[in-house]
Amino acid sequence: MNDILKGIPDKRQDKNTTSLKFKKDLISYLGNDYKDKVCLEIGTSKGYSTRILSHLFKKVITCENNIDNINFAKDINKDRDNIEFLNKDVYNTPWDFKDIDVVFIDCNHEISYVLSDIRNAINLCRRNDDILLIFDDYGLDNPWEGVKEAIATYDNDDRFEIVREIGEPKGSDCNPRALLRDVEGVICKFTSKVEYKNIVFLMDIDLKGDGRYSSHRRDAYKYSIASWQKWCDNNNSELFVLNDLVVEHQKMAICWQRYYLFDILDANDIKYDQILMVDADTIVHPECPNFFDMSDSKYVGVHNEGSYDWIFRSIENYSKYIFGGKMIDWWRYINGGFQIVNGNHRNFFQNIISFYFTNQDNLVKLQETFHTGTDQTPLNFLLQLEGIDLKLLPYEFNMCDLPRKDILGEDLLFTKVGWIYQFNSIPNQKEHNITNYFMEKTYKHFHGELV
Repeated sequence: MNDILKGIPDKRQDKNTTSLKFKKDLISYLGNDYKDKVCLEIGTSKGYSTRILSHLFKKVITCENNIDNINFAKDINKDRDNIEFLNKDVYNTPWDFKDIDVVFIDCNHEISYVLSDIRNAINLCRRNDDILLIFDDYGLDNPWEGVKEAIATYDNDDRFEIVREIGEPKGSDCNPRALLRDVEGVICKFTSKVEYKNIVFLMDIDLKGDGRYSSHRRDAYKYSIASWQKWCDNNNSELFVLNDLVVEHQKMAICWQRYYLFDILDANDIKYDQILMVDADTIVHPECPNFFDMSDSKYVGVHNEGSYDWIFRSIENYSKYIFGGKMIDWWRYINGGFQIVNGNHRNFFQNIISFYFTNQDNLVKLQETFHTGTDQTPLNFLLQLEGIDLKLLPYEFNMCDLPRKDILGEDLLFTKVGWIYQFNSIPNQKEHNITNYFMEKTYKHFHGELV
């Protein structure tokens, strides 16, 4: 061990590396068991930890965005022949690595970046296998949420566990900025031997009211549910339909209640990988590609290609009366009827619920005054203002506002040019008769009579 550590500084000498105790604990834990395996390091820095890893693994692939750091690391490791240095921005390029056994994560410590690192690392886990994730700065005392909080989002995930604490203990002065608030680092294990399915989540709640809450509105939801059930059966996913309110609708409109998603799934003991929240006025094409495979583990939506007049007015009014004049990019404005999320977004959904109850009276007044939507525009403000990493899929995956495109007709032209059809914004209806007609017709076009 002393030979491996020769010339390696402690964290007290260089705050950008790990402590010597961290490195010794890592050597002791890994031992000789990983000599035939490959380690991916996220964040090379000056290459001191890289050097340690090169003695423990057959090969180390290390990624760093700063070319000066790479050159320094190459120089101190010039006697090591099993290190591959990559000048790579790990947050804006894909993790297209193969046969990775361990991921050492010591990069951007802000929670959204750590969550991205974790999801990308987990995606490298081979089927029916395990992968180790090693974290530095678990106990770092940041003024923002960081590594510890990101790992805590996996507390309810049976596939993910902390297997060893390493490095300096809580209260250590190894970091010159502040005493550690917890142990310096942790080693975690993720297993793919326990399979979690992707979930399609719909709401079908009968309020037995009039107008917007008329029971007629949901007459054709059975066709949406049946179409999604068939899609799930063909794509190794599960359908969950919520039939009960979480909160009285007089206190919170139904569309806001979907952001209790993670609490609902927890209460029903449903384990999940990713979740699509989709509106019940949709029909999915039976051959629709598996959009879960396209997510890159990000928050996923589809740009709202509806009435731009309505979108602009909605943004302007919410900006003026709710968000203190702040504005958002309309070209990244998504339709709330198609949202793919994962466990990393649990805290964001909690923030949405808190935002609603903090602003409840003003939100209701604005909605009743200007008629520019309920949750959709606030969702877009919160997504952009909180910097949520958003991926946009093309219109084919949420074909809203079909009449405005002149493709909603008896020939069902829309079924030939896309995958998911949302029957909203249809004018001149009585008790949603046109919506219900085309939902039924579209379902029968693909599947025949509803059994």
